[in-house]
Amino acid sequence: MRGTTRGGSARASLVLGVDADSGLVEAVLATADGVPVGAGRSGSANPTALPLAEVVEHLRAAVTHALTGFDPGEVDGVVVGAAGVLRFSRGASAATLAQVWAAAGLTCPIRIVADAVAAFAAGTPARAGSVLIAGAGSIAARIDGEEVTDRIDGNGWLVGDDGSGFWIGRQAVRAVFAALDRRGEQTLLRHAVLAALTGHDDVPAEVGEQVELLRDAVYDGPPIALAALAPLVPAAAEAGDRVAQRIVDRAVTLLVETATALAGDDDPGEPLVLAGSLLGRTGLIGREVGRRLAGHHGGQPLHAERPAGGAAWLAAKRLNPGLDVDAHTRLTAPAPVVRP
Repeated sequence: MRGTTRGGSARASLVLGVDADSGLVEAVLATADGVPVGAGRSGSANPTALPLAEVVEHLRAAVTHALTGFDPGEVDGVVVGAAGVLRFSRGASAATLAQVWAAAGLTCPIRIVADAVAAFAAGTPARAGSVLIAGAGSIAARIDGEEVTDRIDGNGWLVGDDGSGFWIGRQAVRAVFAALDRRGEQTLLRHAVLAALTGHDDVPAEVGEQVELLRDAVYDGPPIALAALAPLVPAAAEAGDRVAQRIVDRAVTLLVETATALAGDDDPGEPLVLAGSLLGRTGLIGREVGRRLAGHHGGQPLHAERPAGGAAWLAAKRLNPGLDVDAHTRLTAPAPVVRP
């Protein structure tokens, strides 16, 4: 699809999709007919765990990198999938974000949708269905026409997000404390968690020092940082650790309960999308959640590999309603791994 400059010459028409997730920010730049041409990544955009200034800087970095080598004036549509969507759409937050878009040279309308909308769009081109997201946080949402019409959980690390990366990380730390003070059984997580939180493998041998080290490491950082420990748990579970296996099983149960509470008696023919770092198709938790939900839902769930691509799909569809499934596949395919 092409636009026209004031002088009458044809110019390229581009779209930008942004996933402002609690784990990271990713931006995908694409042509209006669905061909990815640029991408950028940066740190977390969790508005409940980070100052707004830090979230904004991560957004700026990802968007700027995606636009490298392109004229921002050629971007005719932007969709941002944002966690905590209301925080991004009103008051001082909206004014601060407007400065990000202006600094990037973007002059087109910016649409901000819930992160669940972008994640759902990354898994399917369908208009309506449901999505279960499990990354640092967790939520199940019903989507219809780019709107969240129903939701279960997504209430944040302090009072909700059951089965999420934060929930798993916190359970791992609790299990290590229990092993250290003899309330619980020994676990492979003891050394793995201490090494991860301290940043080195040279863990003190004395139990009292380990307790003090673990406690200091936990309380010196932001609570949401515990989500970074989540990958240690399925790894230990697959190595045969019983403590980790119990944590994984409970997390899977909680996530399945969240998704099935949302589904209720809905039409099983509608798509169900799994998204987030915990629900990849090859990981232990993603495989087991998918298996259990397939039995309840009457069909295998779909996987959202790239929510920023889903946001780009939504932006492109607004400009070019005739886009086909091939364009959706191109936009939402996993990002290539760039090796040094």
